[in-house]
Amino acid sequence: MKLSPNHIGTNGISGSQEEGNIIRLLVADDHLVAREGIVYLLSGTPGVEVVGEANNGSEALNMLEDLKPDILICDISMPDFNGIELLKKLEDSGQEVKVLILSMHKDSEYIMKSFEHGALGYLPKNADEGELLKAIETIHKGERYITQEVSNVLAQSMLASKSTVKYNLTSREKEIINNLVKGLSNKQIAAELFISIRTVDTHRTNIMKKLKVKNVASLVKLALNENLCD
Repeated sequence: MKLSPNHIGTNGISGSQEEGNIIRLLVADDHLVAREGIVYLLSGTPGVEVVGEANNGSEALNMLEDLKPDILICDISMPDFNGIELLKKLEDSGQEVKVLILSMHKDSEYIMKSFEHGALGYLPKNADEGELLKAIETIHKGERYITQEVSNVLAQSMLASKSTVKYNLTSREKEIINNLVKGLSNKQIAAELFISIRTVDTHRTNIMKKLKVKNVASLVKLALNENLCD
């Protein structure tokens, strides 16, 4: 999170102070420096109040019950149970809190699972303070917040998914393709996926038949053109 102390307080949440409607926030992140940075930024911002800090998923769940914040700002990678698991527990418990995921992970699987289990926003940790405040304001209204970067990741994932279906590829074949695109040999792929070299060779042969290519170079070219690799 890029912090600019001189900027803090100049870009508060629009309308919150005038309406006397302070947005109450709980921040959950096991990385102390990251958490303190977020809290430092938000503590000096008009219209919001950080009511608590949690070091892991279990702490966050307990504090949500006690503090009843409007928004939970949550990391994905946390000890005890992670952000996705926390979202699932919130679903099961029926607790009404809006969730903004703030994570270093930009993998489409994490993003999609976050939204699938109730998050209203997903923000990379390299976002600046203006974008964080915009995300808070947006999801406080009950609206979804997606950055252009996250949107691009999801769009790329959708294209890859369509191509996977088009060529009838299995998840294991997708893994083989990803490693072939990286330039790994059969031996290296076998070690990476904990399977035998013969199994890798069999998968590669089947992939080439499905893609109708005659060599690995053509396979890699097609995989890149058709968004078959992550």
